[in-house]
Amino acid sequence: MQRNELMTLTELQKQLALLHQCDDEIDILATMSALLQPLLQYQDCIVLKKTHHHFLTIGTTNIDFYEKTWPPCAAFIQALKKGYSYSCNPLPEQLFALSEKVNNQNKKTALLIGIDTGKEQCLFIFTHVINNVNHNILASHSIILFLQQVFHAFLQLNKLHAQTHQSVLLLDKFSQLSTLFKELASEWFWRTEPDMTFTSVNNLEREDNTYAQIFINKTIESLRTKNEQKNTLKWQAFAALVAEHEDFNGFEFEVKAPIPLWVSLNGKSQFDENGNFIGYLGIAKDITVSKERETALENEKLKAEEASKTKTKFLTIMSHEIRTPMNAIMGMIELLIDTDLTQEQRQWLNYANSSADILYGLITDVLDFSKIESGTVLIANKPLNVKLLIENIVGQLHIIEDSEDIIFSVSINDDIPTYIMGDEFRLGQILFNLIGNAFKFTHSGHIALCANIVDDKLKFTIEDSGVGIAKKDLSFIFQPFRQVNEGINRKNEGVGLGLSISKNLIELMGGSINVETQLGLGSTFTILLPFKEAIIDEIKPEFSSKQPVLSVLVAEDNKTNQVLIKAFLQKLNHKVTIANDGVEAIEFMKLKHFDLILMDIMMPTMDGLSATQHIRHELFSDIPIFALTANASNDDKASCFKVGVNKVLTKPIKFETLKASLSTLL
Repeated sequence: MQRNELMTLTELQKQLALLHQCDDEIDILATMSALLQPLLQYQDCIVLKKTHHHFLTIGTTNIDFYEKTWPPCAAFIQALKKGYSYSCNPLPEQLFALSEKVNNQNKKTALLIGIDTGKEQCLFIFTHVINNVNHNILASHSIILFLQQVFHAFLQLNKLHAQTHQSVLLLDKFSQLSTLFKELASEWFWRTEPDMTFTSVNNLEREDNTYAQIFINKTIESLRTKNEQKNTLKWQAFAALVAEHEDFNGFEFEVKAPIPLWVSLNGKSQFDENGNFIGYLGIAKDITVSKERETALENEKLKAEEASKTKTKFLTIMSHEIRTPMNAIMGMIELLIDTDLTQEQRQWLNYANSSADILYGLITDVLDFSKIESGTVLIANKPLNVKLLIENIVGQLHIIEDSEDIIFSVSINDDIPTYIMGDEFRLGQILFNLIGNAFKFTHSGHIALCANIVDDKLKFTIEDSGVGIAKKDLSFIFQPFRQVNEGINRKNEGVGLGLSISKNLIELMGGSINVETQLGLGSTFTILLPFKEAIIDEIKPEFSSKQPVLSVLVAEDNKTNQVLIKAFLQKLNHKVTIANDGVEAIEFMKLKHFDLILMDIMMPTMDGLSATQHIRHELFSDIPIFALTANASNDDKASCFKVGVNKVLTKPIKFETLKASLSTLL
């Protein structure tokens, strides 16, 4: 196709100059229309920019085509390849289908002119052109150059629009942040006279000028609240610092104001050219929110501490109130069993004794858990006979859990030393809990206890063929007050503390516990404990069962316990004198010589601690005093030892325990 120029160079320069003077899309399209309409009659013009996957409208005379995306098609590709595309059936599937306002008639045509700048490509779509297109337009270098500049003008305009939009967004964001800063800003400048009177408060962020109204023409001391005035040491130190014109940082105080207000002051002393002190200049920070949060946290802490104290006090009282009658119940049953009884009576007493032991176990578990939770449990480190301990536990379980359907076997490896160092009571408690659980959940089959040494550690394995534990329940079997079967109709008594207490005690001993189980096939609990063999010198010889007759003063206000303890002592052939409170005990001490005092701690008129203190400091007596108490915590025991008690016996007191304690007097 022969190219004929439609414009001279001068005319082209004039048109480009007009184009460069355009300020918006309308001006650009109007300039283009003024040049092309005489040469090419069209209804609408659409300028498309080619992207990676589609064409995007960047300029148009018809709002219906504004900001539309166009998929590639054969006509578009042909126009970019050959420079133009001309159709008498103008793209109904893409172009005119987008607008119901455009008259889509087959006799109308569309002309597509492709522009390639080397870096980017674009299309000019002219709609509803006449059939007789002036082909000189398509062959004109000047027209193509003009259209290229139109395309660049649209690109620059779109770029400017994007930058303007971004700037508006940034300004809007800055405005929001500025407003937020004004609302939340808490720092401000201040200045004082030499007498610390505020003369200037500059807080540009707050329109209400709240700080100026509170501080101007007032001294720091006059702004103190009543609570602040009570803190004399703090303000004396501050006054001394100001008197020396020293700089200060982070001086916090509560301000007397209509609203709650705490401030933190940073101040720097100021001097004139002659070196005279003229006051302070500094920055203040509003710390009201942080102080309120700090106060709330402190209040919550105090509430938690108060709740803990209340809980401890409650457990102490409950320990005494429950253990005291339990002492009488278990003791009386023990005395009755030792009398002449019929077979039926002995069976009934055995049932009662078994139930009392279970109840005592529950009480002990709850109190032990409380002590573990508060961190007051101490693990003893004394020589103990592992084999004898296991035999005693097994003996108890045979009495309580005697069953023809269960085979109970015990295996103790000969490698285990006869005596090791440890806590006999706590180790026995652990084994009793775990073996007791095996009996609870095994109705038939076998239960096996094995003890041996593995990797220099004492290993206990308790294996049973019981109901087992489901995998979903393994996560909480060591949690307190949780049981695998927590329904109303569960068969086994207990509060769900045995395993939790055992695990905690094992960890306090530096050991570990593991469980392997399968539902319906049984469980295996494995305990590993570090141990040290006891040195022969550390093993105390057992005392002879024969004891001399002692004269014992029993200070106890509970009548039932008086009868019980007196019966225990008389069974050991000792002489007993009963005092109903601490005052009577002191009076008996003045009248008669005793070899031992069994002193109840909680009594009316005068408690056991006060009576013991009087005996030690007023009567100057070193008589052995054994405390009788239902309060089994370490703090309670420490209180006993502090006033001069020699030994603490925890209620309920069993005959064998009392007998063993008295043997230490030999």
